[in-house]
Amino acid sequence: MTTNDADVIVIGGGVAGLTAARLLGEAGQQVLLLEARGRLGGRVWTTHALSGLTVEAGAEFIHGRPRTIFDVIRAANLEVQEFSGAQWIQEDGQLRRCENFFAHTRSVLEEMSDLGPDRSFASFLGEYCQVEDAEKIWGLEYVEGFHGALAERISVHSLVRARRAEDETEGERSFRFAGGYESLLRVMRDALPTNQVSVRLNTAVKTVRWERHKVQIAAQTENGVAEFRAPRIVVTLPLGVMQAAPDAPGAVRFDPALEDKISALLLLYMGQTMRASLVFRERWWEQISSGALSDMNMVYSHQEWFPTWWTGVGPAPILTGWAASRRGERLSGRSGLFIRDKALESLTAIFGVPRPRVEGMLQSWHVHDWQSDPYARGSYSYVGVGGEGAQLELAQPVAETLFFAGEATNTEGLHGTVHGAIATGERAAREILGVLP
Repeated sequence: MTTNDADVIVIGGGVAGLTAARLLGEAGQQVLLLEARGRLGGRVWTTHALSGLTVEAGAEFIHGRPRTIFDVIRAANLEVQEFSGAQWIQEDGQLRRCENFFAHTRSVLEEMSDLGPDRSFASFLGEYCQVEDAEKIWGLEYVEGFHGALAERISVHSLVRARRAEDETEGERSFRFAGGYESLLRVMRDALPTNQVSVRLNTAVKTVRWERHKVQIAAQTENGVAEFRAPRIVVTLPLGVMQAAPDAPGAVRFDPALEDKISALLLLYMGQTMRASLVFRERWWEQISSGALSDMNMVYSHQEWFPTWWTGVGPAPILTGWAASRRGERLSGRSGLFIRDKALESLTAIFGVPRPRVEGMLQSWHVHDWQSDPYARGSYSYVGVGGEGAQLELAQPVAETLFFAGEATNTEGLHGTVHGAIATGERAAREILGVLP
Protein backbone atom coordinates (compact mmCIF):
# COMPACT_ATOMS: atom_id res chain seq x y z
CA MET A 1 0.00 0.00 0.00
CA THR A 2 1.29 3.42 -0.97
CA THR A 3 0.28 6.65 0.77
CA ASN A 4 -0.01 10.05 -0.90
CA ASP A 5 -0.73 13.37 0.81
CA ALA A 6 -2.15 16.58 -0.66
CA ASP A 7 -3.81 19.82 0.44
CA VAL A 8 -6.97 18.89 -1.47
CA ILE A 9 -8.04 15.67 -3.14
CA VAL A 10 -10.54 15.86 -5.99
CA ILE A 11 -12.52 12.68 -6.62
CA GLY A 12 -13.55 12.48 -10.27
CA GLY A 13 -11.91 13.79 -13.42
CA GLY A 14 -14.97 15.13 -15.23
CA VAL A 15 -15.34 18.80 -16.10
CA ALA A 16 -16.35 19.75 -12.55
CA GLY A 17 -13.30 18.01 -11.09
CA LEU A 18 -10.94 19.48 -13.69
CA THR A 19 -12.30 22.96 -13.00
CA ALA A 20 -11.96 22.68 -9.22
CA ALA A 21 -8.46 21.19 -9.50
CA ARG A 22 -7.26 23.99 -11.78
CA LEU A 23 -8.60 26.82 -9.62
CA LEU A 24 -7.25 25.29 -6.41
CA GLY A 25 -3.87 24.67 -8.00
CA GLU A 26 -3.70 28.23 -9.30
CA ALA A 27 -4.40 29.39 -5.73
CA GLY A 28 -1.31 27.52 -4.48
CA GLN A 29 -2.93 24.33 -3.19
CA GLN A 30 -1.29 20.96 -3.79
CA VAL A 31 -4.08 19.04 -5.49
CA LEU A 32 -4.41 15.34 -6.22
CA LEU A 33 -7.10 14.41 -8.76
CA LEU A 34 -8.26 10.78 -8.68
CA GLU A 35 -10.12 9.31 -11.65
CA ALA A 36 -11.44 5.75 -11.79
CA ARG A 37 -11.32 5.51 -15.57
CA GLY A 38 -8.27 5.46 -17.79
CA ARG A 39 -9.26 8.83 -19.26
CA LEU A 40 -10.42 12.25 -18.11
CA GLY A 41 -13.78 13.77 -18.98
CA GLY A 42 -16.36 11.62 -17.19
CA ARG A 43 -19.60 11.76 -19.16
CA VAL A 44 -17.88 13.90 -21.80
CA TRP A 45 -16.25 11.38 -24.11
CA THR A 46 -15.29 11.89 -27.74
CA THR A 47 -14.50 8.76 -29.73
CA HIS A 48 -13.53 8.23 -33.36
CA ALA A 49 -14.92 6.00 -36.08
CA LEU A 50 -12.58 3.89 -38.23
CA SER A 51 -13.07 6.47 -40.94
CA GLY A 52 -11.60 9.10 -38.60
CA LEU A 53 -14.88 10.91 -38.03
CA THR A 54 -15.53 12.34 -34.59
CA VAL A 55 -18.30 10.59 -32.64
CA GLU A 56 -19.57 11.70 -29.23
CA ALA A 57 -20.33 8.93 -26.77
CA GLY A 58 -21.57 11.37 -24.14
CA ALA A 59 -22.26 15.11 -24.16
CA GLU A 60 -22.45 16.67 -27.62
CA PHE A 61 -24.22 20.03 -27.51
CA ILE A 62 -23.48 23.37 -25.90
CA HIS A 63 -26.91 24.62 -24.86
CA GLY A 64 -27.02 28.37 -25.37
CA ARG A 65 -24.01 30.64 -24.94
CA PRO A 66 -22.89 30.03 -21.34
CA ARG A 67 -19.96 32.10 -20.15
CA THR A 68 -18.18 29.14 -18.55
CA ILE A 69 -17.69 27.50 -21.95
CA PHE A 70 -17.60 30.42 -24.37
CA ASP A 71 -14.87 32.17 -22.38
CA VAL A 72 -12.71 29.10 -23.00
CA ILE A 73 -13.77 28.93 -26.65
CA ARG A 74 -12.68 32.52 -27.25
CA ALA A 75 -9.44 32.27 -25.27
CA ALA A 76 -8.36 29.02 -26.94
CA ASN A 77 -9.76 29.96 -30.36
CA LEU A 78 -11.79 26.75 -30.55
CA GLU A 79 -14.09 26.27 -33.51
CA VAL A 80 -17.77 25.77 -32.80
CA GLN A 81 -20.69 25.50 -35.19
CA GLU A 82 -24.24 26.50 -34.45
CA PHE A 83 -26.70 23.66 -34.80
CA SER A 84 -28.96 25.00 -37.52
CA GLY A 85 -31.04 23.66 -40.33
CA ALA A 86 -34.52 22.33 -40.94
CA GLN A 87 -36.54 20.37 -38.43
CA TRP A 88 -38.86 17.58 -39.50
CA ILE A 89 -41.51 15.57 -37.70
CA GLN A 90 -43.22 12.30 -38.44
CA GLU A 91 -46.92 12.25 -37.64
CA ASP A 92 -49.47 9.65 -38.71
CA GLY A 93 -46.77 7.91 -40.71
CA GLN A 94 -46.01 11.03 -42.75
CA LEU A 95 -42.74 12.95 -42.70
CA ARG A 96 -43.13 16.69 -43.04
CA ARG A 97 -41.09 19.83 -42.55
CA CYS A 98 -41.64 21.68 -39.29
CA GLU A 99 -40.54 25.31 -39.20
CA ASN A 100 -40.14 25.27 -35.43
CA PHE A 101 -40.68 22.06 -33.49
CA PHE A 102 -40.49 23.93 -30.21
CA ALA A 103 -43.67 25.79 -31.13
CA HIS A 104 -45.38 22.41 -30.63
CA THR A 105 -44.03 22.18 -27.10
CA ARG A 106 -43.96 25.85 -26.07
CA SER A 107 -47.73 26.05 -25.74
CA VAL A 108 -47.49 23.25 -23.17
CA LEU A 109 -44.39 24.41 -21.33
CA GLU A 110 -45.57 28.01 -21.05
CA GLU A 111 -48.57 26.88 -19.02
CA MET A 112 -46.32 25.50 -16.28
CA SER A 113 -45.92 27.58 -13.13
CA ASP A 114 -43.88 27.31 -9.96
CA LEU A 115 -46.62 28.98 -7.93
CA GLY A 116 -48.46 26.71 -5.55
CA PRO A 117 -47.53 23.16 -4.56
CA ASP A 118 -45.11 21.25 -6.75
CA ARG A 119 -46.44 18.44 -8.93
CA SER A 120 -45.18 15.99 -11.49
CA PHE A 121 -45.21 16.83 -15.17
CA ALA A 122 -47.61 13.93 -15.75
CA SER A 123 -50.02 15.37 -13.18
CA PHE A 124 -49.73 18.80 -14.76
CA LEU A 125 -50.51 17.39 -18.22
CA GLY A 126 -53.49 15.45 -16.97
CA GLU A 127 -55.12 18.11 -14.82
CA TYR A 128 -53.98 21.58 -15.76
CA CYS A 129 -52.73 21.66 -19.31
CA GLN A 130 -55.44 23.22 -21.52
CA VAL A 131 -54.04 22.44 -24.97
CA GLU A 132 -54.78 20.03 -27.77
CA ASP A 133 -53.97 16.36 -27.25
CA ALA A 134 -51.38 16.33 -30.05
CA GLU A 135 -49.47 19.17 -28.40
CA LYS A 136 -49.63 17.37 -25.05
CA ILE A 137 -48.06 14.30 -26.62
CA TRP A 138 -45.25 16.36 -28.15
CA GLY A 139 -44.76 18.11 -24.82
CA LEU A 140 -44.48 14.73 -23.12
CA GLU A 141 -42.00 13.50 -25.76
CA TYR A 142 -39.91 16.64 -25.28
CA VAL A 143 -39.77 16.61 -21.47
CA GLU A 144 -39.07 12.89 -21.17
CA GLY A 145 -36.65 12.98 -24.10
CA PHE A 146 -34.67 16.10 -23.21
CA HIS A 147 -34.41 15.32 -19.49
CA GLY A 148 -34.30 11.52 -19.72
CA ALA A 149 -36.98 11.62 -17.05
CA LEU A 150 -40.16 9.82 -16.14
CA ALA A 151 -43.07 12.26 -16.45
CA GLU A 152 -44.63 10.99 -13.23
CA ARG A 153 -41.41 11.79 -11.31
CA ILE A 154 -40.00 15.03 -12.68
CA SER A 155 -40.85 18.24 -10.85
CA VAL A 156 -42.77 20.99 -12.64
CA HIS A 157 -41.10 23.60 -10.44
CA SER A 158 -37.68 22.38 -11.58
CA LEU A 159 -38.76 22.53 -15.23
CA VAL A 160 -39.87 26.14 -14.79
CA ARG A 161 -36.53 27.03 -13.19
CA ALA A 162 -34.63 25.29 -15.99
CA ARG A 163 -36.57 27.26 -18.62
CA ARG A 164 -35.68 30.54 -16.90
CA ALA A 165 -32.01 29.52 -16.79
CA GLU A 166 -32.13 28.69 -20.51
CA ASP A 167 -33.60 32.11 -21.29
CA GLU A 168 -30.63 33.79 -19.60
CA THR A 169 -28.12 32.02 -21.86
CA GLU A 170 -30.02 31.95 -25.18
CA GLY A 171 -30.86 28.35 -24.38
CA GLU A 172 -32.90 27.74 -27.54
CA ARG A 173 -29.66 27.98 -29.54
CA SER A 174 -27.28 25.03 -29.64
CA PHE A 175 -23.66 24.70 -30.69
CA ARG A 176 -21.17 21.89 -31.23
CA PHE A 177 -17.40 21.72 -31.26
CA ALA A 178 -16.08 21.19 -34.79
CA GLY A 179 -13.41 18.87 -33.34
CA GLY A 180 -15.64 17.27 -30.73
CA TYR A 181 -15.92 17.97 -27.01
CA GLU A 182 -12.41 16.54 -26.61
CA SER A 183 -11.10 19.90 -27.82
CA LEU A 184 -12.57 21.55 -24.71
CA LEU A 185 -11.25 18.76 -22.49
CA ARG A 186 -7.79 19.17 -23.99
CA VAL A 187 -7.79 22.86 -23.09
CA MET A 188 -9.02 22.13 -19.57
CA ARG A 189 -6.41 19.43 -19.04
CA ASP A 190 -3.57 21.57 -20.38
CA ALA A 191 -4.65 24.42 -18.08
CA LEU A 192 -3.88 22.35 -14.96
CA PRO A 193 -0.79 23.82 -13.24
CA THR A 194 1.55 20.83 -13.40
CA ASN A 195 3.60 21.88 -10.39
CA GLN A 196 0.45 22.02 -8.24
CA VAL A 197 -1.93 19.38 -9.64
CA SER A 198 -1.21 15.67 -9.93
CA VAL A 199 -3.58 13.39 -11.84
CA ARG A 200 -4.00 9.69 -11.09
CA LEU A 201 -5.99 7.69 -13.66
CA ASN A 202 -7.27 4.12 -13.16
CA THR A 203 -7.68 4.93 -9.48
CA ALA A 204 -11.11 3.90 -8.26
CA VAL A 205 -11.95 5.30 -4.83
CA LYS A 206 -13.53 2.65 -2.60
CA THR A 207 -13.76 4.22 0.86
CA VAL A 208 -13.60 7.73 2.28
CA ARG A 209 -12.96 7.86 6.02
CA TRP A 210 -13.24 11.34 7.38
CA GLU A 211 -13.40 13.60 10.38
CA ARG A 212 -13.06 17.35 10.56
CA HIS A 213 -10.08 18.50 8.46
CA LYS A 214 -8.85 14.94 8.05
CA VAL A 215 -9.69 12.57 5.19
CA GLN A 216 -8.24 9.17 4.41
CA ILE A 217 -9.07 7.55 1.07
CA ALA A 218 -8.50 3.96 -0.03
CA ALA A 219 -8.55 3.36 -3.78
CA GLN A 220 -8.00 0.43 -6.09
CA THR A 221 -5.23 1.03 -8.63
CA GLU A 222 -3.54 -1.09 -11.27
CA ASN A 223 -0.81 -1.83 -8.73
CA GLY A 224 -3.05 -2.66 -5.80
CA VAL A 225 -4.64 -0.61 -3.04
CA ALA A 226 -3.36 2.93 -2.52
CA GLU A 227 -4.09 5.32 0.32
CA PHE A 228 -4.46 9.08 0.00
CA ARG A 229 -4.79 11.72 2.71
CA ALA A 230 -5.78 15.37 2.77
CA PRO A 231 -7.51 17.84 5.09
CA ARG A 232 -10.18 18.52 2.46
CA ILE A 233 -11.69 16.81 -0.58
CA VAL A 234 -13.97 17.72 -3.47
CA VAL A 235 -16.44 14.97 -4.37
CA THR A 236 -17.62 15.16 -7.99
CA LEU A 237 -19.13 11.68 -8.24
CA PRO A 238 -22.20 11.38 -10.51
CA LEU A 239 -25.53 11.27 -8.72
CA GLY A 240 -26.03 7.61 -9.68
CA VAL A 241 -22.77 6.64 -7.99
CA MET A 242 -23.66 8.63 -4.87
CA GLN A 243 -26.97 6.74 -4.73
CA ALA A 244 -25.47 3.27 -5.33
CA ALA A 245 -25.56 0.62 -2.60
CA PRO A 246 -22.21 0.40 -0.74
CA ASP A 247 -21.38 -3.00 -2.23
CA ALA A 248 -22.36 -2.12 -5.83
CA PRO A 249 -19.65 -1.93 -8.51
CA GLY A 250 -18.16 1.56 -8.64
CA ALA A 251 -19.76 2.65 -5.35
CA VAL A 252 -17.88 4.76 -2.81
CA ARG A 253 -18.44 4.17 0.90
CA PHE A 254 -18.23 7.14 3.26
CA ASP A 255 -17.34 6.53 6.91
CA PRO A 256 -19.15 8.02 8.71
CA ALA A 257 -22.06 7.93 6.27
CA LEU A 258 -23.30 11.19 4.77
CA GLU A 259 -26.49 11.38 6.80
CA ASP A 260 -27.07 15.02 5.83
CA LYS A 261 -27.31 14.03 2.17
CA ILE A 262 -29.81 11.17 2.40
CA SER A 263 -32.99 13.23 1.97
CA ALA A 264 -31.50 15.05 -1.04
CA LEU A 265 -30.46 11.79 -2.68
CA LEU A 266 -34.02 10.51 -2.34
CA LEU A 267 -35.47 13.51 -4.21
CA LEU A 268 -33.07 13.52 -7.18
CA TYR A 269 -33.04 11.01 -10.02
CA MET A 270 -30.61 9.95 -12.70
CA GLY A 271 -31.93 10.23 -16.24
CA GLN A 272 -31.92 7.16 -18.47
CA THR A 273 -30.84 7.77 -22.04
CA MET A 274 -29.30 5.83 -24.89
CA ARG A 275 -27.75 7.30 -27.99
CA ALA A 276 -26.77 5.37 -31.11
CA SER A 277 -24.52 7.07 -33.64
CA LEU A 278 -24.62 5.45 -37.07
CA VAL A 279 -21.79 6.27 -39.47
CA PHE A 280 -22.64 5.84 -43.16
CA ARG A 281 -20.68 5.99 -46.39
CA GLU A 282 -22.77 8.95 -47.56
CA ARG A 283 -25.62 11.21 -46.44
CA TRP A 284 -28.27 9.07 -48.08
CA TRP A 285 -31.21 10.96 -46.55
CA GLU A 286 -30.34 13.97 -48.72
CA GLN A 287 -31.47 11.97 -51.77
CA ILE A 288 -35.01 11.46 -50.43
CA SER A 289 -37.89 13.46 -51.90
CA SER A 290 -35.72 15.13 -54.54
CA GLY A 291 -33.34 16.55 -51.95
CA ALA A 292 -35.98 18.04 -49.65
CA LEU A 293 -34.09 16.71 -46.61
CA SER A 294 -30.71 18.10 -47.66
CA ASP A 295 -30.77 20.79 -44.94
CA MET A 296 -32.30 18.60 -42.23
CA ASN A 297 -30.69 18.82 -38.82
CA MET A 298 -33.26 17.04 -36.66
CA VAL A 299 -36.28 14.80 -36.99
CA TYR A 300 -38.84 14.00 -34.27
CA SER A 301 -41.27 11.11 -34.15
CA HIS A 302 -43.15 8.79 -31.81
CA GLN A 303 -41.17 5.71 -32.85
CA GLU A 304 -41.05 2.91 -30.28
CA TRP A 305 -37.26 2.75 -29.84
CA PHE A 306 -35.41 5.79 -31.19
CA PRO A 307 -37.90 8.62 -31.86
CA THR A 308 -35.39 11.49 -32.24
CA TRP A 309 -32.50 11.79 -34.72
CA TRP A 310 -29.99 14.49 -35.64
CA THR A 311 -27.26 14.90 -38.19
CA GLY A 312 -23.50 15.03 -37.66
CA VAL A 313 -21.28 18.12 -37.61
CA GLY A 314 -20.83 19.68 -41.05
CA PRO A 315 -20.86 17.18 -43.92
CA ALA A 316 -20.21 14.13 -41.72
CA PRO A 317 -22.46 11.22 -42.85
CA ILE A 318 -23.64 10.50 -39.29
CA LEU A 319 -27.12 10.16 -37.84
CA THR A 320 -27.50 9.96 -34.07
CA GLY A 321 -30.59 8.40 -32.56
CA TRP A 322 -31.81 9.34 -29.08
CA ALA A 323 -33.86 7.14 -26.76
CA ALA A 324 -34.69 8.45 -23.32
CA SER A 325 -36.78 7.76 -20.24
CA ARG A 326 -38.64 4.43 -20.64
CA ARG A 327 -37.07 3.84 -24.03
CA GLY A 328 -33.60 4.28 -22.55
CA GLU A 329 -34.42 1.93 -19.70
CA ARG A 330 -35.57 -0.78 -22.11
CA LEU A 331 -32.35 -0.52 -24.12
CA SER A 332 -30.00 -0.48 -21.14
CA GLY A 333 -28.16 -3.75 -20.65
CA ARG A 334 -28.82 -4.87 -24.22
CA SER A 335 -26.09 -5.85 -26.64
CA GLY A 336 -24.66 -3.40 -29.13
CA LEU A 337 -26.15 -5.43 -31.97
CA PHE A 338 -29.63 -5.26 -30.43
CA ILE A 339 -29.34 -1.49 -30.05
CA ARG A 340 -28.07 -1.12 -33.62
CA ASP A 341 -30.98 -3.19 -34.94
CA LYS A 342 -33.57 -1.13 -33.06
CA ALA A 343 -31.91 2.06 -34.26
CA LEU A 344 -32.10 0.88 -37.88
CA GLU A 345 -35.70 -0.23 -37.36
CA SER A 346 -36.69 3.25 -36.17
CA LEU A 347 -34.64 5.03 -38.81
CA THR A 348 -36.08 3.16 -41.76
CA ALA A 349 -39.61 3.56 -40.40
CA ILE A 350 -39.16 7.33 -40.14
CA PHE A 351 -37.66 7.86 -43.58
CA GLY A 352 -39.57 5.11 -45.39
CA VAL A 353 -36.39 3.67 -46.89
CA PRO A 354 -35.87 -0.10 -47.30
CA ARG A 355 -33.70 -1.42 -44.50
CA PRO A 356 -31.28 -3.33 -46.79
CA ARG A 357 -30.42 -0.06 -48.54
CA VAL A 358 -29.70 1.77 -45.26
CA GLU A 359 -27.87 -1.14 -43.69
CA GLY A 360 -25.77 -1.58 -46.84
CA MET A 361 -24.39 1.95 -46.42
CA LEU A 362 -23.68 1.56 -42.70
CA GLN A 363 -19.96 1.66 -41.90
CA SER A 364 -20.03 1.52 -38.12
CA TRP A 365 -22.22 2.19 -35.10
CA HIS A 366 -21.29 3.55 -31.69
CA VAL A 367 -23.13 3.17 -28.37
CA HIS A 368 -22.23 3.41 -24.71
CA ASP A 369 -24.58 2.25 -21.97
CA TRP A 370 -24.17 4.95 -19.33
CA GLN A 371 -26.81 3.29 -17.13
CA SER A 372 -24.70 0.12 -16.89
CA ASP A 373 -21.43 2.04 -16.54
CA PRO A 374 -20.47 1.62 -12.84
CA TYR A 375 -18.78 5.03 -12.78
CA ALA A 376 -21.82 6.89 -14.17
CA ARG A 377 -25.02 4.88 -13.48
CA GLY A 378 -27.09 7.12 -15.73
CA SER A 379 -26.80 10.06 -18.08
CA TYR A 380 -27.57 13.20 -16.06
CA SER A 381 -29.76 14.21 -13.15
CA TYR A 382 -33.26 15.62 -12.81
CA VAL A 383 -35.33 16.81 -9.85
CA GLY A 384 -38.23 14.83 -8.44
CA VAL A 385 -41.47 16.29 -7.10
CA GLY A 386 -40.80 18.24 -3.91
CA GLY A 387 -37.07 18.31 -4.55
CA GLU A 388 -36.58 22.05 -5.05
CA GLY A 389 -33.96 22.32 -2.32
CA ALA A 390 -32.33 18.94 -2.90
CA GLN A 391 -29.54 20.19 -5.16
CA LEU A 392 -28.58 22.88 -2.67
CA GLU A 393 -28.63 20.30 0.14
CA LEU A 394 -26.43 17.95 -1.87
CA ALA A 395 -24.01 20.79 -2.63
CA GLN A 396 -23.57 21.92 0.96
CA PRO A 397 -20.04 21.36 2.39
CA VAL A 398 -19.72 19.13 5.43
CA ALA A 399 -17.55 20.18 8.40
CA GLU A 400 -15.31 22.37 6.18
CA THR A 401 -13.89 19.04 5.00
CA LEU A 402 -16.11 17.50 2.34
CA PHE A 403 -17.08 19.68 -0.61
CA PHE A 404 -19.36 18.68 -3.47
CA ALA A 405 -19.52 19.47 -7.18
CA GLY A 406 -20.94 17.96 -10.37
CA GLU A 407 -24.02 18.73 -12.46
CA ALA A 408 -26.41 17.24 -9.88
CA THR A 409 -25.30 19.89 -7.37
CA ASN A 410 -26.10 22.81 -9.67
CA THR A 411 -28.75 25.04 -8.10
CA GLU A 412 -29.20 27.47 -11.00
CA GLY A 413 -31.39 25.26 -13.18
CA LEU A 414 -28.37 24.13 -15.22
CA HIS A 415 -28.16 20.53 -14.04
CA GLY A 416 -27.69 18.07 -16.86
CA THR A 417 -25.38 20.43 -18.76
CA VAL A 418 -21.62 20.65 -19.15
CA HIS A 419 -21.57 24.35 -18.31
CA GLY A 420 -23.67 23.66 -15.23
CA ALA A 421 -21.08 21.11 -14.07
CA ILE A 422 -18.21 23.54 -14.71
CA ALA A 423 -19.99 26.19 -12.62
CA THR A 424 -20.17 23.78 -9.66
CA GLY A 425 -16.43 23.13 -9.89
CA GLU A 426 -15.86 26.87 -9.69
CA ARG A 427 -18.20 27.11 -6.70
CA ALA A 428 -16.54 24.22 -4.80
CA ALA A 429 -13.09 25.76 -5.30
CA ARG A 430 -14.34 29.10 -3.95
CA GLU A 431 -15.84 27.37 -0.93
CA ILE A 432 -12.54 25.69 -0.07
CA LEU A 433 -10.49 28.84 -0.56
CA GLY A 434 -12.99 30.68 1.62
CA VAL A 435 -12.35 28.48 4.66
CA LEU A 436 -8.56 28.26 4.41
CA PRO A 437 -6.64 30.12 7.12
